[in-house]
Amino acid sequence: MSKGVKDTFGYLGTEQVALREQLDQLSMTLQELAKAEGAEAIKAASDAARRVADRAGEIADELAGKADAVTAAAAKGRVQVEDAIREQPLIAVSLAAAAGFLLALLVRR
Repeated sequence: MSKGVKDTFGYLGTEQVALREQLDQLSMTLQELAKAEGAEAIKAASDAARRVADRAGEIADELAGKADAVTAAAAKGRVQVEDAIREQPLIAVSLAAAAGFLLALLVRR
């Protein structure tokens, strides 16, 4: 993988947690504001909702960019594997046969 691409388990999953935290924060803010009265409470709730919506949009954009980078890295890796198989087909067939043999041994037990 290239240096700019982050793996799914390490980095791509953290934006969902951040988004969940932002939504929880919005929920808590709205609960606090529900106790207050008047136009000030409505304005504060509106501002909080706008901030959370803006942050959610940013997180969605980041995730889309990272997904594109991961897709590109996967395509590049596939091309590299295909090239290696074309350059050394005998080794590729031998490795596939060995992997099949080992898998058969594991399944039998």
